[in-house]
Amino acid sequence: MKKQLKAHKEALAGKLDRAVDGLTEEQAAELFLTILHNDMRAIVERALINQRKQVVEVFENWWDKYKVTLTEIEAKRDAAAKELRGYLQGLGYV
Repeated sequence: MKKQLKAHKEALAGKLDRAVDGLTEEQAAELFLTILHNDMRAIVERALINQRKQVVEVFENWWDKYKVTLTEIEAKRDAAAKELRGYLQGLGYV
């Protein structure tokens, strides 16, 4: 199996070498630029994917941190103030 794979790789490399040797200078330049463009596109796409993941992680962190609404906070505050007033009245401070 390994011998067959190696033979196929060598055959493919030989075919590619012959095909490249048959290219004109303009065709070779165009091929080079196409390959370079595709490589750069892949690099940028990977970077974008990583950046998107980081943005999602930040927003998920913010959601976990700040998911309590202002209305909920105010309701808890009002309940605590009411309870405190009750204690203060019980102690005769109000």
